[in-house]
Amino acid sequence: MLHYNTCVTCDCGARYERAEVRLPIKDIGVFECHDCGKMLEHWHSQTVPHFRAAASAPERKTSAA
Repeated sequence: MLHYNTCVTCDCGARYERAEVRLPIKDIGVFECHDCGKMLEHWHSQTVPHFRAAASAPERKTSAA
């Protein structure tokens, strides 16, 4: 089971939870934002990140005074 312990936020506002996985061999890869395509991380190691979309915080409704 992965433990997502870091939150990464793209410049476009998309939020991702991040965990790390250790592989038996080196891996090369990149993670790009699903919304805007910006590269958020690249790696070349046995320890690689795993991302999932973070749950959005519910929008707060403000009342006009």
